Amino acid sequence: MEPESHPQPSVQPSPPVVVGWVLAGGLSDAQRRSVSLARKLVRDELRRALPDFDWRLPSIRRRDVVPGARAEPVDLLDVGAAERDLGGWDFALVVTAADLRARFRPFALGTPSQALGVAVLSVARLDPVLRDALPDPERLADRIATLALHELGHLNGLGHRDAPEDLMHDIRASSDLDGMRRYSPAEVEELSEEIADVADPRMEERADAHRISNVVFTVRSLWRERADVIDAVRQIRPWRFPFQFAKLTTAAVSTLVVLVMTAEAWDLGARQPAWLVAALSLAILFVASVYLVRRQRLLVHRRSRRRSEQRVVSEASVLLAVAIGMATTYALMFVGTLGLAALLFDRAILEGWAATLGETIALHHVVVFAGFVASIGLAVGALGASFEEQTYFRHVALVDEET
Repeated sequence: MEPESHPQPSVQPSPPVVVGWVLAGGLSDAQRRSVSLARKLVRDELRRALPDFDWRLPSIRRRDVVPGARAEPVDLLDVGAAERDLGGWDFALVVTAADLRARFRPFALGTPSQALGVAVLSVARLDPVLRDALPDPERLADRIATLALHELGHLNGLGHRDAPEDLMHDIRASSDLDGMRRYSPAEVEELSEEIADVADPRMEERADAHRISNVVFTVRSLWRERADVIDAVRQIRPWRFPFQFAKLTTAAVSTLVVLVMTAEAWDLGARQPAWLVAALSLAILFVASVYLVRRQRLLVHRRSRRRSEQRVVSEASVLLAVAIGMATTYALMFVGTLGLAALLFDRAILEGWAATLGETIALHHVVVFAGFVASIGLAVGALGASFEEQTYFRHVALVDEET
């Protein structure tokens, strides 16, 4: 009698997650060896902390990218986004020997962009050749690996932690990297959920992808990855745009002051139907957002033109962030107009305009006028913002933080 055989349970392969490394010219042989060792350290830590995924860390060299002694992070983000799109990677890490130009801190070791799925890492302040505090290349590799894991956390929505040993500790100096060792259990759980979503087959990898139109492809991708779009916008924090772009704010506020102080503007604005002012506001908000995105080159030029879910998500995140920034500017001007009207224009002045309007001035006239002023101010503000330094505008719009 033959022994009863039992079918062996099938083993599901771990879903692959690809973190591509781009070595952007100018790295010495010793630095490249340290980066190679750092990749192994990162892979080992990811396999230990998140063993349910097949971690792949390919590396390429871009000898044509020569950033010089000081590099603009957004230029290197463009390089990483192009390679990520071309290689179909899930994330890209761009490593450079150049010092990164920081806009809001004394220096930057790294600059993540969740909207693009790319982070830039600089070894300039970690290199033992340049900094005597590091005794050997292995310690440099350890710092590069720690910085890479920190930025990967940001690319997946993790925030900072207070614990010095946590990989998401807020880095204030390169020496902080030496004590950062592990993701916390809560962070591992959050990363597992996020990476599981990243590792799922993308829209373009599905069997029916070639049969659907670009519009349907875009809509399905946005609905499927709506949480990622929201997270990316939250990292950009576009509600700070009016306080970060001086030319945008100056142009908008100047327009507001001139219109509020002009009787003809009150006459014209208060006469408009509410629906017309609302439609004008929405139209100007849309046009101003698209104009700034194109004028400031916020959508990265890609070598590959094939459609992809990643591209849809990144472009939608940038467009939505700019729209929210412009909407914040509109809201501030709307409230500012109402405030100035209440502060400067008493009842006698308003009654003097009543004869011109042919009716009694009411609150809704002031509200309509505020919408009219805000819409015109937004249009002028967008023109002012178009004269902002392009690298600065792109830095604010694309870089989540300066690590």
